[in-house]
Amino acid sequence: MAMRRRAWIIAVCVLGVAPRAAEAGAKPVGWIAYADCAAAYRANARLTDPERPASMTSQIFDVASDYAGAALEARTKMGAVKSQARRMVEARISRQTLLLGHKSRQAVEHIIDACPQLGG
Repeated sequence: MAMRRRAWIIAVCVLGVAPRAAEAGAKPVGWIAYADCAAAYRANARLTDPERPASMTSQIFDVASDYAGAALEARTKMGAVKSQARRMVEARISRQTLLLGHKSRQAVEHIIDACPQLGG
């Protein structure tokens, strides 16, 4: 079981993609998937787009915050102290946002398309 979980974490970290929402009976989505989605939304909001209104950029940042909150909640449920979980989540999001900042819009949107639904 630990090997399977470790392989999943490695796949998410190496590939830089978040899995789709868990199907019925599957394990819940992990904090890393939510954090990577937060990073993808942050990176998307930072992409230059002269046709994107400021309100849309603000909404994208709001979605990123929602995913960050879900990552924090998931990490806390795993037993981390909230302050430690917050540092871990923010470090992951910051690192992934930097990495995604060097990718194309299409690559970032591909990750967003794979994000699990929040509240589902």
